[in-house]
Amino acid sequence: MKRLLAIVMALIVILGVMPTSAIAKSNQMNDDVPVWDEETVRQYALDYVEGKSMDRLWGYYDLQIRRYMPMEAYETLLIEREWETGDFLELGTYTSFVEEENESKVHVLHLCMEKQDVDMYFKHKNKENDWEVMSVLFVPADEQPVSDGRDMLVDEDGSNVVKAEIAYTETDITIGDAPTAVAGILTMPNDASSTQTVPGCILVHDFGPLDMNSTMGQTTMFADLAHALAKMGVASIRYDKRTYTYGESADMTIKEEVIDDALIAGEMLKKQSGINPDCVVLIGHGLGGLLAPRIAQEADGLFAGMLMIGTKPDSVLVVEMSQYILANPSLDAEAIKELNQSVTALQRMTEEDAREQTILEKNGYYYWEMQQYDQVKIMKKINIPTYIVQGRNDPYVPEKEGRVEYYNQVSNRVTSIKLQAFRGMNHLLMNDLSTEDGCIPTYEIAASLDTQVGRKLALWVLGLVKTSTDE
Repeated sequence: MKRLLAIVMALIVILGVMPTSAIAKSNQMNDDVPVWDEETVRQYALDYVEGKSMDRLWGYYDLQIRRYMPMEAYETLLIEREWETGDFLELGTYTSFVEEENESKVHVLHLCMEKQDVDMYFKHKNKENDWEVMSVLFVPADEQPVSDGRDMLVDEDGSNVVKAEIAYTETDITIGDAPTAVAGILTMPNDASSTQTVPGCILVHDFGPLDMNSTMGQTTMFADLAHALAKMGVASIRYDKRTYTYGESADMTIKEEVIDDALIAGEMLKKQSGINPDCVVLIGHGLGGLLAPRIAQEADGLFAGMLMIGTKPDSVLVVEMSQYILANPSLDAEAIKELNQSVTALQRMTEEDAREQTILEKNGYYYWEMQQYDQVKIMKKINIPTYIVQGRNDPYVPEKEGRVEYYNQVSNRVTSIKLQAFRGMNHLLMNDLSTEDGCIPTYEIAASLDTQVGRKLALWVLGLVKTSTDE
C-alpha cells in the first residue's frame, strides 16, 4: 500500500509543481471530451482499469497537465496501482461535489478490487465551455460488499455474482492440410469488425511437443497470453505444435516442426475479417523467439513486428544444449566437454556428414540446417519493430545472456527495438518459481501470465497500429 500512496502523492506533486497560470490559460478543450456525470465517469473508470484506449483517456486531460504527465507516465500509474490492489472486481458507490473556489468538480467513485479497494477522485474543470480533466487520484478505501447489481451480473435468483460477459470469442480452426494439419484457436476481441479492425498475433512455441495452450504442468501460457491480448483489443491464433500432434520423425527439420505452420497461420490471420492486415505480429517464446527472425524473413513482409520472449542471441543448438545440461545435473565434466565439442565440430561439417551424427538424441542435420541461419544477422537485415522481453528469474535465460546480450549485439542496428526484463518473472512470465533439483521449473503449482506483463505486451502491439497510422 505504500507504493499506492506514493503514486497518489506523485500525482499531487505533478499538479503542485505546475504553475497555476498554466492551467488557467489552457482553455482550448478537445471536441471529444464528454460531459462528466455519473455515467461518463463510470465508463471512464471501466476503460481505465481495463487499459482500453489509453491514449483517448489521456487526451481528456488539460493540455498543460499532459505536458507534465506524458502518456508513458499515465500508463505506468495504472500498472503500478494493480500491483497493490489486485484485479478489478466492480464499480461501487458514487458521489460528487463542486469546488466553487477553483471552478472544478470532483466525482468520487468506489472501485472494488481483489486486494485493496480504492476511491477514484476524478476532478475536472467546471466551466461553461471547459470541463477537461485536471486529475485522477486513487486513494485506499474501506471494502464495500460485492455486488449491488449495477456493474456485475447475478444469476436468475439474484443470490450469486457471476462473471461479466467475456470480451472476446474463440473459434476452433485448422492450420494446414492433411497429412500435417494441426488444430488451433482463433481468439477475436468482440469489438473487431470489418470497419473496426484490430491487430493480430501468431503465437509460436518453445522447445518440446506442446499443445496450443503451451501447457506445462499446471500452466497454460499461450491461453493466458491470447486472453490478455484479446482483452486489450488484439486478436491471436495459437495452435498445436506439429510434434504434439504427430510426434517427431528422424528426418524432420525445424521447417516442418515450426516454421511452416507459423507461416500458414500468419497468412490465415491476415485474411481474417476484422484483422488489420498491416499489423500482424509474430510472438515467439523460447525456441519460437529464436526462430522469429527467420520466420519473419521467410514471410517476406507479412509480419509488422516481432515479440520475442525468453530467448538469447545464440543458435538453437547452443540454447538447447545449455537447457539439456541444466536438466541433467548428473552430467560430468567430460560429458559436457564432448557436447561442446560436438557443437564446434558441426560448424565444420558438410550436410552429408551432419546426417551421420546424433546430437542431443536428434539427427545432426536437424541442427546443421539451422546453423545456416544467423539470428542476429537476420534481425539486422529485416529491421522490423522488435520487442524482446524476459523474466529476471528465468533459469534458462539469465538476463546477461538474454536482454543484455541482445542490447550489445543488435540494439544499434535495429531501428525500432525495445528490450525489457520483468522483475520476479520466470521463463513463462509468471510469478511461479517452483523448481525441482537443479533449478529446473516443474510448473506444478498453478500460475498464470502476470496481468501487468500481459498488458505491457498488448500495449506494444497496439503501439504498432498507432505508428503505422502516423506514417
